[in-house]
Amino acid sequence: MGCIIIVMSKIEDTRKLGSLLIKRGLRPDLLCTTAAEALSESSRRDGGFVICGSRLPDMGFLEFRDCLPKSFRLVILSKNIMSDDYPVDSIKLSLPLRIVDLISVLDKEPGAYADQRQEKQSPRSTRSIEEKRYIDKAKLLLMDRKGMSEPEAYRYIQKSSMDNSYTMVETAQMILLMNS
Repeated sequence: MGCIIIVMSKIEDTRKLGSLLIKRGLRPDLLCTTAAEALSESSRRDGGFVICGSRLPDMGFLEFRDCLPKSFRLVILSKNIMSDDYPVDSIKLSLPLRIVDLISVLDKEPGAYADQRQEKQSPRSTRSIEEKRYIDKAKLLLMDRKGMSEPEAYRYIQKSSMDNSYTMVETAQMILLMNS
């Protein structure tokens, strides 16, 4: 099932919901009152559900959903589930809550829900050994001739490639050609 994090603005509500889940055999991993706490814990976990109330004291729902790792599903408990304020890909349950509805949502794996958010960038391709060698040679050259540390040299290649709209491999090749 993964991790279960409950975020409500009032700690009493968080504890009530947590105890209801415990009675049903589900143990929440974290009970908290701020989105920041939930994000901190979710970044250390592999996936699961974040159950939250209709209002978060420190962050809006859209920002919260964007910061939440993709392996987590957001479950929003609200009296007005028809509101446009909620993220489209979140799971919305109406209040008063029927614990059976929540349990049925939590019984599914988070990945079982189709993730409607699309990646804006294409997935990263892995570099070949030859491409890695070009980057490593360029880093060594920068470290030797410019006195940079390895992270500084890597960052220089990375930033130069972004500034000039080239790949890192192309930038490394140009550095090697200009300094040979």
